[in-house]
Amino acid sequence: MDKIHREKRFLPGLFAMTALLLAAVTGGCLPAGGHQRIGDLQRLPQNPLAYVAEETACQPLFPEACRKAQTAGFLEKFFLPWHVAGPLPATEKPFWAIQWAREHTVFSENLRPLTADRLEKLIHQAAPETYPSLDRKGITVRRCDLRALPTQRPLLNNPAAAGQGFPFDNLQHAALPANTPLKVTHVSRDGAWVFVETAALYGWLPATCVAWVNEALASAFAKGPYLAVTGDEVPVTDDQGIFRFHAIIGNILPVASAGDGNHRVLIAVADGDRQAYLVYAEIAKDDSALFPLFLSPQNLATVAERMMGQSYGWGESFGNRDCSATIRDLFAPFGIWLPRNSSRQAKEGEVIPLAALKPARKEERILETAVPFLTLIRIPGHIMLYLGHHEGRAAVLHTLWGVRTKNWRGKEGRWLVGETVITTLQPGMERNSPWYRIGDLRERVASMNTPAVCDGFQKMPGERD
Repeated sequence: MDKIHREKRFLPGLFAMTALLLAAVTGGCLPAGGHQRIGDLQRLPQNPLAYVAEETACQPLFPEACRKAQTAGFLEKFFLPWHVAGPLPATEKPFWAIQWAREHTVFSENLRPLTADRLEKLIHQAAPETYPSLDRKGITVRRCDLRALPTQRPLLNNPAAAGQGFPFDNLQHAALPANTPLKVTHVSRDGAWVFVETAALYGWLPATCVAWVNEALASAFAKGPYLAVTGDEVPVTDDQGIFRFHAIIGNILPVASAGDGNHRVLIAVADGDRQAYLVYAEIAKDDSALFPLFLSPQNLATVAERMMGQSYGWGESFGNRDCSATIRDLFAPFGIWLPRNSSRQAKEGEVIPLAALKPARKEERILETAVPFLTLIRIPGHIMLYLGHHEGRAAVLHTLWGVRTKNWRGKEGRWLVGETVITTLQPGMERNSPWYRIGDLRERVASMNTPAVCDGFQKMPGERD
């Protein structure tokens, strides 16, 4: 009888333990995207100002001579489209997407494979055989998505695979802010799209996003001084009360005059014939500063604070940013020009390779040599800004889609984050278990670099091991 009672008491506990184990193994108790947050977001302060050391808060991150060289280089690249004849040197493969779509199975917005008929219609509209068909100066009159083919519809890799499908539209290159100088070198067969080039990007814009620029306007717009926008979604309304566009962090505009409450700027708008002309507008001082801002940890953290919590946007889709767009826009008000994608950003300035080190040693090297608020940390396909340490761990700011996961069956997935956050190099590791593996970012860290290149800048210490 005692044995029977013991078995009755034991069996419910056994069943409960088995149920819990099955839930863990099958993922039933694992975090669902959007419903739980990684532990770093509770443990680490999510305000960049919390990482600013009081003794260095207002010190320059590089010398004055370096700042001037950086600013001159920024403006040279910004206005390059108006000073070069024909396609820009950076425009290496203007029709890469055609080759990609022909050689791979790509998927439409309905998650079905792209049909051959639709692909041929896209190619026909792009008219690659006549490129380049134009050579004109232009300027954006609002923020617009830059596309790899003349269509707003997405093309995806396999939607069933982790890290593919939505939101990773392979035709989404980036978004160009309002009043970005352009070289227009091609037009779609129906005239609805124009192919534009800048020092960092190229692709297709809707023709309604672009106004034509003559020499007089180009000279007036490039004259300077300039204003850097330090707020996002800042409404810009002209002197007649007409809303023209939303400005974002990183927008650079010519200053007409500086007032007590607002800065008066010149903006380019389009007339009925798509010709650009200049009008006056005002931007609040709280959302702007004279370009370039003084690059100190305090100032950079203040601008970065406005980006925290913003939604992830692959290729800057939906008016958001991805990892490299965040880094590029964050440094732009300070006169530091960065390329558009993470791999190229990671090659700027003094680069220290880290791939050969063990994961823990990589973090040690970062803590030893990285410059808070200036050093970039790269893993393949991703870029982060080093802020300093928190409780002995490296803290980084980045716009993160998700953390890689792998269940006990070996199936890859993502623990979604989807916003601009501050984490360690091991976000989500509190969920790591034999049944559910969390990807350790340290294993994939490849290098670190400072995006400042000029004589007199003190480089990071090199490899010592």
